[in-house]
Amino acid sequence: MPRRSALALLIAAATGPLAAQAEPAREITGRLGYLARIALPPNAEAVVVLQGAFGTVLGQAVIPTEGRQVPLPFTLEAVPGLSGRMDAAIRIDGQTRWLIEDVAVPAGEAPLDLGDLILSPYQALAFATEFDCGGTRVSIGMLDDRLTLRADRQDLPLTQIEAASGARYVAEGDDSTGIWSKGDNALVTLSGAELPECFKLVPPDAAPYRAGGIEPGWSVRLGDGTAEITADYGQIALTAPRPAAMAVPGGYVFDMPGIGARLSLTEGICRDLATGMPHPHAATLTLGERTLSGCGGDPASLLTGGEWRIEDVAGTGIIDASNVTLRFGKDGRISGSAGCNRMIGGYTLTGEGLSFSQMGMTMMACPEALMAQERRVLDALASVRRFDIDATGALLLIGGPEDKPVLTARRP
Repeated sequence: MPRRSALALLIAAATGPLAAQAEPAREITGRLGYLARIALPPNAEAVVVLQGAFGTVLGQAVIPTEGRQVPLPFTLEAVPGLSGRMDAAIRIDGQTRWLIEDVAVPAGEAPLDLGDLILSPYQALAFATEFDCGGTRVSIGMLDDRLTLRADRQDLPLTQIEAASGARYVAEGDDSTGIWSKGDNALVTLSGAELPECFKLVPPDAAPYRAGGIEPGWSVRLGDGTAEITADYGQIALTAPRPAAMAVPGGYVFDMPGIGARLSLTEGICRDLATGMPHPHAATLTLGERTLSGCGGDPASLLTGGEWRIEDVAGTGIIDASNVTLRFGKDGRISGSAGCNRMIGGYTLTGEGLSFSQMGMTMMACPEALMAQERRVLDALASVRRFDIDATGALLLIGGPEDKPVLTARRP
């Protein structure tokens, strides 16, 4: 799910009360530093925020430096049992000067040490618009009175060029880098490499969400400001204002007392009883005295949001250091490397399964062993019928005549 901007979270943490924590809380520690040889004044402070799903803050801490210099140790008390993404900043006179974003924090209850985190110099963009480009966040806004693209820890001044539709900009002195904005979508190219289609970030507490189950056929749809509940195959239909999510150990709760309903979500893979399709949450709907079970969340969210590195092709492994990767875009496109050539194509995810189509590759000559592996990868993709996530977090692309994993991949 999209996240609130790091800057908004860090400002809120630095100026508002700390969130109440579940007991016992999970302790997350680490050290914040930067590479510049600049001393911190006595009024500097560090701010650390851990964010979960639905825009919930799982933990936050404000640490006065009181004359101490980097590396600055921090301790964060967080809701246990939930994964999240952490942002941290060092602020001077209320202004963020160094920042790190999107530090992955896996789910768990045991104490976690994130080690040394190196922050980058930061200056806020004015009037910024943020996009999610297949898991890569980019921003466009004003910096020193110049329209600027912020991507891959770089600030790139832009110049507008003529476009048939929308607004198109390229980086000064590098027309292989730029952004083509078309309403809520955009196309971003960095040094000639086109990112997956970019989508304007929606506030996480307004993003659509669905949970449901079979027998007796129920569903909850959370929309922009509204929650809609159906049960007993449509015989029950209820509507309420969309409640805020509350983080609890291991999950999230949406209370709707006005209609006597509560949706409880547990983080972890839940498989649909009818199709076996994996979802990111197990869901429980309480209606009065009744309790209904099912799954929640978009299965596509398990695929998108970052790169997968293939570690096995139909039980044959892969050639050492061949770097076979896949990246699923929210636009139904897939890209990656087959070990030598780049590949691109489309994927279709339905309630019944997953399939790939229109796969193409660049035509660079490679050693025969790599070419043979690339053919095995393409053949495996063509045979895929569904996917699953195993207990270790690996992606299993399943198909072929034996309905077994034909590709196994893992996040780097």
